[in-house]
Amino acid sequence: MKTSKIIFVSLLSTIAVILLAFFIDLRIYSRRDNGNGSDFNVKKHELKFFKVLYISNSMNVTLVKNDSSYLEVTSLKDSLVPKVNFTLKEDTLRISDFEKTSHHNVSIRIHTGDSLRRILLSNADLAVEHCNFGVLSLDLSQSSIWFNQDDKIKSHIRQLNMVANNHSEVNSNSFYADSIDIVLRHSEANLESISKRLAGTLSDSSRIQARQPEEIWLKKDLTSKISVSDY
Repeated sequence: MKTSKIIFVSLLSTIAVILLAFFIDLRIYSRRDNGNGSDFNVKKHELKFFKVLYISNSMNVTLVKNDSSYLEVTSLKDSLVPKVNFTLKEDTLRISDFEKTSHHNVSIRIHTGDSLRRILLSNADLAVEHCNFGVLSLDLSQSSIWFNQDDKIKSHIRQLNMVANNHSEVNSNSFYADSIDIVLRHSEANLESISKRLAGTLSDSSRIQARQPEEIWLKKDLTSKISVSDY
């Protein structure tokens, strides 16, 4: 074999080895990045059913509608097991001081049944999945809530009452609500919910953007804005 052919074959072999190593490393990284269970610890805490959820100074928290009631803490295997401050006293579950700055690789999932009636957030962020409730009340202060619903599972709330204060945000993608009552004070709401009735008041530079319901009654001061779309 000529020297030029030997060099050419060696070069192709080297390139093939580099590409193979690259794809193996890419698959391993992708599997780790996608949150494969082998790279995470999940600690489960059984709970009694509760009516009130109070969250303060916390982020990376998700609420999930389920048949049973429990709390899951997910963290990386190589990291220290985080301390989660939660108490369940009488009918109230409290979670506090679970800050994103010190828990950026950790998350909490709260599973609840039909008993939940009220959510209070103070300097906290909460995502809500699969929200099928009869009556649900929200009180927010310097907080945000995100109704992130699965297209395959249609969520429905018969009566949703919301009060948002002090630079709070209420956001949602599509879910069904028979009636929504909302009070915004220096806060905003972006609602893609499909509702029969929407009512409320806005003050102190608040803003709401919503789908056109069958019935609407909204009152605002001169500093606030209302935007309703029919789509």
